[in-house]
Amino acid sequence: MENQSESLCSSCYRPFVPSDTYCNNCGFPFQGTKEEKDHHIANRTVKEIDLSDLNRSVESACNSLYWIAGINAISAVFIFFTAAPEDQFTLLIMNVILVGAFVAFGVLGKTKPITAMVSGLSLYVIIQILNLIADPTTIFKGIIFKVAIIVYLIKGIRAVLEADKIKKELNIE
Repeated sequence: MENQSESLCSSCYRPFVPSDTYCNNCGFPFQGTKEEKDHHIANRTVKEIDLSDLNRSVESACNSLYWIAGINAISAVFIFFTAAPEDQFTLLIMNVILVGAFVAFGVLGKTKPITAMVSGLSLYVIIQILNLIADPTTIFKGIIFKVAIIVYLIKGIRAVLEADKIKKELNIE
């Protein structure tokens, strides 16, 4: 095996062999013109900035799962004290499970954001559908808030997908 000295790519800072024409990691043109090299670095920088913005959006959307858990906890307390005594225990257990699920999705969002966001959105929509079936008038109670949550979670899912696409383009894991 040859012992060729390795240098670092000026775009992604990964090692490469000086005889390489392009970086195996990011595609930087080692043998290209100065304009080609500058263009490659500029494109990579723009994508890294976009990725940073998307990561903030993803983090914010994952944090919304905690907000949903908190809102469910507050509404559970309200429901507990306003429900008929025979329904209180059942409603309390059901809401504790929902709060726990949304908190778990928030925690999962730190490592697997797409799974957490899709699961959180699915659970939220299912809850709204079940509420609609149980009492059709609940659909209009807080409709703006409900729509805002759904839209925000969908935007979070889109941000995760776009961030994953950019990570693949930049060869970032």
